Amino acid sequence: MGALFDRIDTFILRVADYQAAAAWYAANLGLEAAFVDAGECLAVLPLAEGASLTLWQRKAGEPAADPHVQGAFPIFATRDAAAALEALKRRGVRVGELQCGDGVVYFRFQDADGNCLEACQVLAPGA
Repeated sequence: MGALFDRIDTFILRVADYQAAAAWYAANLGLEAAFVDAGECLAVLPLAEGASLTLWQRKAGEPAADPHVQGAFPIFATRDAAAALEALKRRGVRVGELQCGDGVVYFRFQDADGNCLEACQVLAPGA
């Protein structure tokens, strides 16, 4: 049997205020909302290749994600992790340290709601 799905369509991040979050993503990551649903309190931010990021406002009284608990989070592809980290630092974004793994360079950072995000650069073989 073949795979039922082709790709991830969108990744949902719960936020306190979808309009404020969309403004943060536009200002800091350059991601502009292509679709906004005020009734559902969400904004969809497309990426250049493939999936999108959907910022969906939490309901009143719904707790925020605990940033100390490891859960699902988006990993953004980048051509230059070190440059991306420095650009985010200059913009006042909370960033972690640059890490090197098996064939990748990456770092984690947080949005204004404390959601975990990661940027990853895949290295050329032998690099």
